[in-house]
Amino acid sequence: MSLRHRLAPSLRARAWGEAVAIPVIAIGVAFAVRPGDPFLLNASFPWLWFAPVLVALRYGLAPAVLSLGILILSFVAARVGLPELHLRGLPQGQFLGGVVLTLLAGEYGSTWILRLRRAEQMGQYATQQLESLTRTLHATRISHDRLEQTIIGKPVTLRDSLLDLRRALATDGGALTEGLAARLLHLTAYHGGFEQAALYAISEGVIDEPPRASIGAPFALDRTDILVTRCLEKQRTAYWAANSLKDGAHSAYLVTAPISASDGTMLGLLVVASMPFLFLNDENLLTVSVLLAYFADDAYAARVAQEALVTLPHCPPRFAAETVKLARAARELGLESSLVTITIAKGTLRDQILDNLTTLARGLDDNWRIREPGAYRLVTLIPFGNRSVAEGYIERVSAYLEERFNIKPGPTTFSVTLREFGSKDALTLLSAAAGVRHDP
Repeated sequence: MSLRHRLAPSLRARAWGEAVAIPVIAIGVAFAVRPGDPFLLNASFPWLWFAPVLVALRYGLAPAVLSLGILILSFVAARVGLPELHLRGLPQGQFLGGVVLTLLAGEYGSTWILRLRRAEQMGQYATQQLESLTRTLHATRISHDRLEQTIIGKPVTLRDSLLDLRRALATDGGALTEGLAARLLHLTAYHGGFEQAALYAISEGVIDEPPRASIGAPFALDRTDILVTRCLEKQRTAYWAANSLKDGAHSAYLVTAPISASDGTMLGLLVVASMPFLFLNDENLLTVSVLLAYFADDAYAARVAQEALVTLPHCPPRFAAETVKLARAARELGLESSLVTITIAKGTLRDQILDNLTTLARGLDDNWRIREPGAYRLVTLIPFGNRSVAEGYIERVSAYLEERFNIKPGPTTFSVTLREFGSKDALTLLSAAAGVRHDP
């Protein structure tokens, strides 16, 4: 997160601050323009009421009520403390109309603020999912294009390495430990051809020293280096090129790459001081960026879902993290989501059924396959889908199983359970979906 965002006041504090400031400023301007009638009671139009109405439209009902209170209390205080104004009783008609107008505008503002927050949440979720999917597809392509050297007769692919890192992140709660940093650095160095590099952790926008891991000869970090500052500012990979550094600028490094998750959270920084010239190309740097971003997404998911992963260690970290985020959106914004659990009874086709059912999910849906001796389950997360959407998915599943495997719902075949988010917390939902008892 940038310094600008960290220093900016929160929206809630800004709303209450402007709810106080706007009516005070309006009264001050009116007093300066018409000292004998600062509340514009004799004006052809009650201009002063624009202040609480503006607050109501911008921030909703609650800040508007505060602006109304300031306006009315100011009138009462002026009537008592400034007898030279000759303010009589409260003009009931004008004030009643202003109060009703402000309350209506506040209700309108609150409704649209909630709708905008819902739309922003849905758009942000879709964007993060798209970025995560793009990185996954690119990592899969690299994994199939590049096989690592054979270790004790077993080929280890890039996908295997990333899965190992994901499991380690889930165990460590998403923390960038020295062991994880060393494994990540060696993985990126293998695919990027780095000879001298260091990996630093970032806490609250500040680079921690010393580095968590390094390869090659050690070197000091220059926080003011142009590539370091550019990488931190834009949260994108920066590299040395003849046409990229202007006005005689010089960098001591060749590449700086952020370990940044899809939501913009920066976990660390990779600094490369030496690498072969032929490896310094766009495709190679894109590969390194995708590896770091893939790791950052897994680390973010492990931190978000840390509590759930303690109780459900076999739950995929990303699945748990998305459930946590959607449960919060359901509680705070009323955005409906659902969990559908399909339990497969004992049979020889259970693995084949689970594999086939994963193809029925929508674009944003996510699956958690549970293979245990006593239960085979497929838990499907349906983001921003109300009960009717989930029931439509259940109907598709039932029709598919009947057509493909000639089975219908029953105690000897399969059963389906629908769980809506509502006000429940994510851990309760996940535990119930997985068939694990959880006492909150």
